[in-house]
Amino acid sequence: MNPVTESLLGIKAFNDQFIAQDMLQDNRLRMTLLADCIEAAADDALMEELLAHLMHSIYLEERLLKLCLDQDWLTADASEQWERDIKWASKVRKMMPRRR
Repeated sequence: MNPVTESLLGIKAFNDQFIAQDMLQDNRLRMTLLADCIEAAADDALMEELLAHLMHSIYLEERLLKLCLDQDWLTADASEQWERDIKWASKVRKMMPRRR
């Protein structure tokens, strides 16, 4: 699709937003798994390596959240974010082909 069409339809912004929010979701799962591994690890060297990865994930989370807030893809107000999520879900549902 050409850039003009993407701009008119808002597809590029949607894709950037989707990618950033997907990365946030994946990173949160990664942090949970790393924390579980750190808890289970017996070897100090392994624990240090896992801790380094966890710190990197925390830093990534901070950068992604800042990007999403700066771009107004996310809001700090939970009720407003809920409304936005419902709006997007409704829009996506309308884009999906209906089954018969």
